[in-house]
Amino acid sequence: MYEGWFYVENHKQQGPIDLADLQRLFKSHELPLDTLVWHINLTSWTAADSLNEFHSHVHSAPVTSPAPQPPPQPTPQPTSTAVTSTGRHPWRRCFSRAIDTTLLVPLFASITHIYPTGANDIKFNAMTIAFAIIAHALLQSTWGSTPGKAILGYNVRTHSGEKMTFEQALRREGNIAWHGLGFAIPFYSIYTLIRSYGHLNSTGSTTWDAAGNFRVTHRK
Repeated sequence: MYEGWFYVENHKQQGPIDLADLQRLFKSHELPLDTLVWHINLTSWTAADSLNEFHSHVHSAPVTSPAPQPPPQPTPQPTSTAVTSTGRHPWRRCFSRAIDTTLLVPLFASITHIYPTGANDIKFNAMTIAFAIIAHALLQSTWGSTPGKAILGYNVRTHSGEKMTFEQALRREGNIAWHGLGFAIPFYSIYTLIRSYGHLNSTGSTTWDAAGNFRVTHRK
């Protein structure tokens, strides 16, 4: 049966390809097991090693390819979109957070009728961050993204390719607020930003994504 699978190789989308042929690529080690794959029944690009279709076939007997059938019209994500599984792009993340903050600050002020007394109003900044933790967690667990992420083209999913639950998103946002933004505490926030920037560039992942085993993908 023709499955219409797609996969990412050298940061470019490949396919469609028959399931048996794609399994053979993994079995022969022509593709690494963490290669991102997609077909119509998946909600997003997912690492092959988290799917039974590929994880079980890597250690089993050779797969017999079914009789070829004329391929249907594929319905992948747009072919002009290249996907990379790297977790870097620190400035894209920074600007994404800036967009979300720009949208949330006036929303918080209009709801609470609390307004900043100046650019360095520590109390207001801390309350805004606390509000953002809840708002971002709600957006990520329901919509699957935030406005800043959607605009700048990066996505956060669990290791199995699913949206985060509210609890997972809330924990991740709390870690970002403290370990990344330093909860807007003077000097300490500068230290946490520099430390997070260095960790992301050196390891390819932030401490909060590594702790939650989250997979970050970026659109070129």
